[in-house]
Amino acid sequence: MEKLVNKKKYTLLHWITGMILLLLFISAAILAAFSKVSMDNLLAQEIENRQAILKLNVDNANTNLSSLQGYLYQHFTDSEEITMIETGNDNTKIFMAKQSLTRNLKKIAGWNDSLEFLFFYSPPSPDKVLLQVSAKQADYPERKDLERQVKEYIDNKLEKGSSLGRGYLLLKNGSRGYVIRFYKIRNSYLGMCLDGRAVLEPLKGLASEEGCLAFLADVDGNIISQTEGFQESIDINNNGRLLKKDGEQYLQLNYLSEQGDFYIGTWTKASLVNGQLKWMRNLIAAFVAGFLVVIAAMAFSIRRSLYQPIRSMELAMKKVGDGEWDLAVKDDSRISEYSSMIHNFNEMVSEIKGLKIQNYENELAAQKSYLQCLQLQINPHFYLNALNIIYSLAEVHDYALIQEMTMSLVEYSRYMFRRPENLVTVSQEIEHVDNYMKIQKMRFPDRIEYQANISSEIEDAMIPPFVIQSFVENSIKYAVSFEQHNRLSVCGKLNEIDGELYVQIEIRDNGTGYSQEVLEAMNEQKPRDERFNIGILNVRQRLRFIFGDKAKMELKNEEGAVTILLIPLTWREDTEE
Repeated sequence: MEKLVNKKKYTLLHWITGMILLLLFISAAILAAFSKVSMDNLLAQEIENRQAILKLNVDNANTNLSSLQGYLYQHFTDSEEITMIETGNDNTKIFMAKQSLTRNLKKIAGWNDSLEFLFFYSPPSPDKVLLQVSAKQADYPERKDLERQVKEYIDNKLEKGSSLGRGYLLLKNGSRGYVIRFYKIRNSYLGMCLDGRAVLEPLKGLASEEGCLAFLADVDGNIISQTEGFQESIDINNNGRLLKKDGEQYLQLNYLSEQGDFYIGTWTKASLVNGQLKWMRNLIAAFVAGFLVVIAAMAFSIRRSLYQPIRSMELAMKKVGDGEWDLAVKDDSRISEYSSMIHNFNEMVSEIKGLKIQNYENELAAQKSYLQCLQLQINPHFYLNALNIIYSLAEVHDYALIQEMTMSLVEYSRYMFRRPENLVTVSQEIEHVDNYMKIQKMRFPDRIEYQANISSEIEDAMIPPFVIQSFVENSIKYAVSFEQHNRLSVCGKLNEIDGELYVQIEIRDNGTGYSQEVLEAMNEQKPRDERFNIGILNVRQRLRFIFGDKAKMELKNEEGAVTILLIPLTWREDTEE
């Protein structure tokens, strides 16, 4: 139960704001997830489309290579010239065979623009015949260097490492790259050399886009040829991935040629790829903007229709709690239930205001009657005792004491029958208590020690009548004992509490103190039976009636009964009629 009492409270505005923020967070998470999935799917689809286009172009290049290779193989498979060069002994016939083979190679080289040159190399021939037919004009030293690399490759790789005697050789001389294809016919080799740019020719359609380039690379990722200068190598495992280079993102696509161990691929700027997805981004942005507008409209509507009426009602209730009854909550809500609640609240406030005024008047009249009744409840024993004292003094002819006793009794009675609704000064109340104590001292000679110590700062301060006298009379009634020396003191001073000034009155005696029942009833302000201690109850009610919760009364026991009264400071001129 304690946890429920101490549970932190939040305003309705906090709850509404929290719910809207939670809704925004959940919606943002859903939109972000939806956007990511959609963009990933579209990106994957775009990559797939580009891969399909790349494969189609590579297949076209492979088809051209296969056609040329097939033609060469078919044309020279049964060639007698090759047999003559490999095994012939007649130099004339060998020379004629070389010439015939050269003419055939020239015919083929003439109709294919992608060829750099065709060659024939016969390692078993006595002088290792190498025939080379150029399809294009080329730099002679570069061509001789290519011939040397071809011979070394065949002698060291194909002759020793492969019985099939076929394969690709990728070479790079300076800025140019070449693809060389070998076929073994009997014991000799027939091959063709293609410029790497000619192999990439089918990809010109892709590479023509700004931010896209095509490349040809070996199985280790070393770039042999490309449509423009980019880099020296790639990681072939990054196929279909977005990579970052020089602050730019690129999409890498590479495809392994079916005709040889080399890759053909493209590098495309991510901005070019993502450009195809721009419409989707715009659609998502428009959706998010529309959603935020709807949320803002909902928040405004909730604030106006739900929060503001409740807030107005709360402020009105606080004002009512502070005692302000001349108010009416403005009904500007579009919700019928709130309108009905506001209407009922205004009517309730109006009715309570009337009842409060009527109750205040009734309570004032009852209080006056109650005080008047209290004044009439004079203890007859007090007057009988006073008269007995006067009679005893008359017997001994102590006329001075008779006069003093009579004057004290007169002043006491005059004060008791004053108008109870008027305030009195502290000095007037103390004078009344002094008269009362004079009578009591004559009644109990040498048994009561009474002392009043009142600060001059509060002598003219105004307090209700009988508030001090009631507790002094209570001490005389319950604390005075014939078995001890009885002490009674009244102290008064000015006290400041939380920036406000109070008249502090403290009444002490050395009797048995207040009973536990009285302490619990008075300090808890829940008397079990208002018929006991009617004087104390009357003081508490009058203080509450005049000063509200500002006046305090504390009862306790400290070697006797102790009563502390805190009364808001009021001066004589503030209350005189």
